Amino acid sequence: MLSDRWSVFSASPHRMLFWSGVSYSVLAILLWSFLQTSLFQPWLAPILWKLPYIQAHGFMMIYGVFGFYFFGFLLTTFPRWLDQPSVSKPAYVAVWACLFLGAHLFWVGLFAGKYFSLVGSVLMFCAYVIAIREATNILLSAKNASRYQQVVILLGLTVGAFGIALYGWGIATQNFVMLASVSTFGIYLFLLPVILAVLHRMVPFFTSTVTEGYQIRRWPMALWLYLVLLLVFAYLENNHKPEWTWVASLPIALVLTTELVMWKFWLADRRPLLFILYLGLGWIWFSFVLSGSESLYMLLADLPARPFGRAALHALLVGGFGSMLIGISTRVTLGHSGRGLATDRLTAFLFYGFQIVPLARVLPEIAGFWVPPLAVQGYWAGWLWAIVFGIWFVAFGPALTRPRSDGRPG
Repeated sequence: MLSDRWSVFSASPHRMLFWSGVSYSVLAILLWSFLQTSLFQPWLAPILWKLPYIQAHGFMMIYGVFGFYFFGFLLTTFPRWLDQPSVSKPAYVAVWACLFLGAHLFWVGLFAGKYFSLVGSVLMFCAYVIAIREATNILLSAKNASRYQQVVILLGLTVGAFGIALYGWGIATQNFVMLASVSTFGIYLFLLPVILAVLHRMVPFFTSTVTEGYQIRRWPMALWLYLVLLLVFAYLENNHKPEWTWVASLPIALVLTTELVMWKFWLADRRPLLFILYLGLGWIWFSFVLSGSESLYMLLADLPARPFGRAALHALLVGGFGSMLIGISTRVTLGHSGRGLATDRLTAFLFYGFQIVPLARVLPEIAGFWVPPLAVQGYWAGWLWAIVFGIWFVAFGPALTRPRSDGRPG
């Protein structure tokens, strides 16, 4: 019966939001890939969007796709981290409903008119506000716990909500400069702080569960250093000073190196559910090393533009963030479906096969420095992303819509 299926689907935040997140991810990437392919291949007619396509794609990915995944994970785990009661069902269903309807109205507006996108952004903003309110109440109730990681996450989510509000204002006023700024700040002051804070907590813990005698070590100052350095980086990027971003990107890479060594990254030992997280961190590290090296080279050689184009950005977004999405969502889905954390060949294939996607996006832009026509060939990576996440949806999506195999609630 439909009511029974809804009862299972809505039994936990991660079910509703991960299922919607992966399906929306495939949709958003297919739209983008079709448009990109139409620009470079004469056998496809170009589609004109009602909004600037780069900023619209950025909004769908940053605030839509990652919104689903962030809230699916955090509304499930946030209370557990602080030994607080679970988020109420009406609250997380409201987050899902506003985000689901808003995100889909946004892409409809790309074809039907900007006002659909405007209404969609308002609904997405409501979803973020409800989720932030719930997380804030949980945080304030946990008086005797260490809360610095949760504070950083909450700050990042607040920036995300503010970014959606600014994007809506940019649509209403046709301020396309504002739309570009919203994407920049969304990446470096919303996505990265949240992801780095989650990994700061989870990666040492996950490593300890598979390594005998492992001592969990964390460096709390790292998160505050990230916040300051990312603020500097975002400011320089937004003000078109790429030759100076090395002053933030190289220290970010250094802080991340310190954390990786502290966590003994070499102990991951190719265990897929853990190794994928270290691979994602490796892509993030590489993106800032590449960005910092380019920036310093631009300053010393007086270059007007980055020699490798957007390679560093795509290493971060596709390699780093994409690996985290597929890794963490798989772990949570397996663990909360009662299936256990044992991985099979398909899981390993998805994790390691996904690494072809960032390589296909980043390498053409790097090679384009020497052979310029290659620089635009990375758009094929979008089709690969859609294939990998589509296979994930077929393989793991049913677990999100069925009762737990162990009979437990949730």
